[in-house]
Amino acid sequence: MNSLLVVLVVLTALFSPSASVMPAAQAASACEGGSAPVWNETAQRTALVPFSSWDGDYMYEDASYEDDKPASEEIAEPSESDWDPALHPEERYTYNPTWPLPVLEPLTTGQFTTVQVGNDSVGVLRFNLSHLHRTTFCVSLYESVDGELQSVDGDVYLMTSSQYDSYQEVYRMMHGGWWFWDSFGEDDDNILSDVPPEWRSFNPLGWETYRDVHQYERRSEVTFSIAMDGPEVYDSLFGGSQWQDFYLIIDAWDNTNDDDAPAIDGVMVADITVVPTERTALLPPWTVPLALFAALAAVVLAPVMLNKRYMNAGLDQHVASSSKAVPYLEQTSKTDSEQAAVNTPSEPKRS
Repeated sequence: MNSLLVVLVVLTALFSPSASVMPAAQAASACEGGSAPVWNETAQRTALVPFSSWDGDYMYEDASYEDDKPASEEIAEPSESDWDPALHPEERYTYNPTWPLPVLEPLTTGQFTTVQVGNDSVGVLRFNLSHLHRTTFCVSLYESVDGELQSVDGDVYLMTSSQYDSYQEVYRMMHGGWWFWDSFGEDDDNILSDVPPEWRSFNPLGWETYRDVHQYERRSEVTFSIAMDGPEVYDSLFGGSQWQDFYLIIDAWDNTNDDDAPAIDGVMVADITVVPTERTALLPPWTVPLALFAALAAVVLAPVMLNKRYMNAGLDQHVASSSKAVPYLEQTSKTDSEQAAVNTPSEPKRS
């Protein structure tokens, strides 16, 4: 009866919409409708393009800084030899973003957009994700062939600010003629194949994605969701705490990963829908180690309890079979004398 009651309580908690800790997965339905194409205060669009050199990556709002800036740091116009309008439809503000980056509001409403990514380039969307919401990303990749859109394989990554900085550095190294990359041969374009993900940050060409899992390579459609326990903050031993934004990467170049999709020699079109869903109940972060501790304690205590019950069961059976008392020697000798007196014939009475 108790077991049936426990099962009913668990099933009620799982299927009750008001008592659920996390909403049901909405990967399929979350991509349909309910979104507004608003990309001003809650998202920022940027790009990485091969013809934008290391100098002049940003436009500075501070005029005094521009006056003091060396001539080599002036914003560089793309050269006609490297820039092909047919293969690079990105607007100039995307690869020369304003610095410092604007502060974004937490993403609490669904949004969608279409991003065109040029050949050998990267399309980037920056978000400030809310930990009070479960955020679903839906991405579909296409290529324009004779005026018609056809599905094409590409790479989609999700990164934090610090991870994107490493990814951006690698892109610049491979497109800026840096000496370190020139020292490798043509057959060494995938030099991270033998490096574990947790050690790639120590490699000059190493980078990683959020939680080491949000990398979707050689895919034409991608749908995934994330939910955070709290605001994403990076704690450094020397730099203090740093707020982390999130970057959705549409990769259209042959990066340093082994299994990524190559460049398509054309323009990639990405339909992107981002839908945050408010979480009905939030468990504090300390519940995770508490649950792990309880599981570990159960693993340790279960054999002890089973052994104790086994030993007690054997002891009770032994006591039950030995319920009769063992006679003492004194009782034995007394019994023998009484038995002898009984067996001795008595003398007949004289009349």
